[in-house]
Amino acid sequence: MHFLKVDKNIIKKFGAVSYECCYAMVNNLSKISKANINVSVTGIAGPKGGTKQKPVGLVYIGIKRGNKTQINKCFFKSKKRSSIQKATVKKALDLVLRVTK
Repeated sequence: MHFLKVDKNIIKKFGAVSYECCYAMVNNLSKISKANINVSVTGIAGPKGGTKQKPVGLVYIGIKRGNKTQINKCFFKSKKRSSIQKATVKKALDLVLRVTK
């Protein structure tokens, strides 16, 4: 919340793992970063912390390039934290490659 200046009301209303939070993260990052492409990730890598509404493996990946922002909702079926983290990084890099083509 502090570094990326995500409004606490977004967290209260939608949660840290949400489309809205991911969107705020990537847009605010683009304001403070000098990068051409910005990436934000929020999710539940487990092994605990999931709920029925937000299960372990739910991840949102935000990509912003120029004026275009896209938020991708992903669900990784593995219940292993390291597997979810690796799958998230792979998906994020794939998405970055797509926006550069």
